[in-house]
Amino acid sequence: MLVEFIHGDPNRPEFGEMFGGWLTSWAGRTFLIDCGVVTGGPSLTRRVKDRLGDTPLDFVLLTHIHLDHAGGLADLARAWPDLKVLAHEKGIHHLVSPERLWAGTREVMGELAEMYGRPEPLEQDRFIPHPASAIPGLTILETPGHAVHHLSFRLGPTLFIGEAGGCPYFHEGRLLNRPATPPRYFPELMDASIHRLLREPDELVYAAHTHEPVMLHECLRLALTQLSFWDTYLRRPEAARRPGESDQSLLERLVSGLFAADPYLRPLNDLPPVDLWRERYFLANSITGFLQYYRQEALEESP
Repeated sequence: MLVEFIHGDPNRPEFGEMFGGWLTSWAGRTFLIDCGVVTGGPSLTRRVKDRLGDTPLDFVLLTHIHLDHAGGLADLARAWPDLKVLAHEKGIHHLVSPERLWAGTREVMGELAEMYGRPEPLEQDRFIPHPASAIPGLTILETPGHAVHHLSFRLGPTLFIGEAGGCPYFHEGRLLNRPATPPRYFPELMDASIHRLLREPDELVYAAHTHEPVMLHECLRLALTQLSFWDTYLRRPEAARRPGESDQSLLERLVSGLFAADPYLRPLNDLPPVDLWRERYFLANSITGFLQYYRQEALEESP
């Protein structure tokens, strides 16, 4: 079963080949698992066409509706009028009427939302709610945590886990992992999803933003280790906001502290400055997910 990562070019070259989807086929049908950002939609569509030739793209399977995973839908839909999109039943209305999705993206991503691009609405009848799927050979696993509507897919023998187990990456041949905990982050759900996936056979699987397959259990155990490390670090008294400290200053301090303390982040310090800036930006979003969870936790515990 051939699986290939196809990327779409965002309008910021420093983000390179981060955004796209996994192209594969099974039982005579063609599939793209996730489809990158809006601004990468035209180049992603062109590359998928180049790979498929006259063969149509039958399905897009969305692990979740964040715009770095679902943004390319409109261009794909124009290229293949019969294309169907399988998504979590609770996320479909955000893709049919994407105003709230776009507003949420701008709130979380700030100026980088423009790099993702504003999504176009799609027709309701293009979507398949995940409980209604009858695609031969497809098994759907609900794996919330990174997003409340996150799904993983087993297509034939092959497992696609999106960001259910963080963002794994390779450094000097060694598998490492980074948290994928942006707001809203659901730690109990993520922990349960990781343990659910650990019951799957240990095999090479495909994760988001990673162009090489990873060993499932190694990836997931790294994710659990790092999530525990971050939780311990961010709950320390010295990690608390200092008098007069702004949100931005707090995040910059915590990002720098974790880059120094976390052995799984230290290799990223060797990246070129523009790549290091990108990693620090996304990690700040992941820290924000923890901090928002702690605030909600404190509110629920208060009398």
